[in-house]
Amino acid sequence: MSGVLLQRVQMEGVYMAEIIYEPVPDSKLLGVMRAINGIRDAVAIVHGKSCCHADTLLFNILTGCHDDIRLVGSGIRSQDISVGGYRKLSLAIQSAYQEFNPRLIAVLVTSFTTLMGDDVDGIIKSIKRDVPCEICSFACPGYIGHASNGYEEVLSFLVRYMEGCLPEKGLVNIVGFKPDDPHSRADLEEIKRMLGTHGVRVNAMLTGSSFDEIRIAPKASLNVVISRDGIGCARLMEEMFKTPYIVVPYPFGWQGSLEFLEGIADALNISLNQDAILKERAQVKERLQGVYTYLQGIYGLPVAVVGDATRAKAISHFLNDELGLAVRVLCITGGATQDIDLCKDVHVDELLISKDQFQIEEALRSKDVGLVFGSTMEKRVCRDLGIPLIRIFYPVLDAVSIAHMPYAGFEGVINLTETVINSIIGDR
Repeated sequence: MSGVLLQRVQMEGVYMAEIIYEPVPDSKLLGVMRAINGIRDAVAIVHGKSCCHADTLLFNILTGCHDDIRLVGSGIRSQDISVGGYRKLSLAIQSAYQEFNPRLIAVLVTSFTTLMGDDVDGIIKSIKRDVPCEICSFACPGYIGHASNGYEEVLSFLVRYMEGCLPEKGLVNIVGFKPDDPHSRADLEEIKRMLGTHGVRVNAMLTGSSFDEIRIAPKASLNVVISRDGIGCARLMEEMFKTPYIVVPYPFGWQGSLEFLEGIADALNISLNQDAILKERAQVKERLQGVYTYLQGIYGLPVAVVGDATRAKAISHFLNDELGLAVRVLCITGGATQDIDLCKDVHVDELLISKDQFQIEEALRSKDVGLVFGSTMEKRVCRDLGIPLIRIFYPVLDAVSIAHMPYAGFEGVINLTETVINSIIGDR
């Protein structure tokens, strides 16, 4: 399990504290797994040794729904290197189909089975007559890419299953939305609610829908890309089905949510319901006035943001421009190159682009910050510094979000503000 491991080492009779920093999980295997598990009736089979299966299963369990675990292993062991994994993978595929009755089975081929030289595509072809669902495979050895590469590859691969449809006006797909991000389920409901207020409906989530819903994704008249991890998929759909796409900010804060809606409205050539927006604004204003003294008290508080580029940029703008906090450190741990470049426009004292947890923690320790927006990875340094941590980025392994408490959208303005105030005035 990634994070920080403390060990005591005895050297010449003297115990010394040694801090070992393991990297933030950023493997192609994890990215593929997150994408496949976003398809509600798909199953992922990790074709590799138990260590690979156990790691991905752990993150799946701790960041996803416990009643919807669709990740299994093929049961490969070290001794199988001499005979190959044909039999075990075949049994795993058959068992996965019998147990889950999925519409799609994806085989995730790890480093060990890649070195074994297993003909995975041949195995899939030979078993297809006995397993009447779509079966595909993805090469996921640790040396060929990061999580964003894996996620993008799956989304682009799904385009081959899509069917040409007559686009419907006011129907959109949301591309790049990850259902295992913190508060994602509530965020999605808020996004749909906001869009529905203006006559826009969501057709499919890539990924976050059933396989059949993804197949009719070309039925939408617009692809809304909120993470550039899905930009390749959107470009392919534009090429094959003439579906236009736009890239919008993650809808954090009032201004971010408004820009989200305005971008979609402009692309669809429709007008926003201004009366509805004025009503939303009045409701947000009324509720924030009830904590006005607290907002005055936290004005100018130095904070840090640590996370992926898309969400980190959006949350930083909200903190700086709307709550009046001062983002002293912005640490970008991943994301597309263009998203990372756009983060350079955010007003911060220090911009750090790194996946090195030791370097990130050193940056946080060097600044006098009173609050961190990050993930479970920042738990230790926040504890050492005696400052609150708001878990808003993947992975969150030590907290759950089951209540309807979106951080996105107009409702998210209230929830984020409440979370910030309570984290500062409450017990740490």
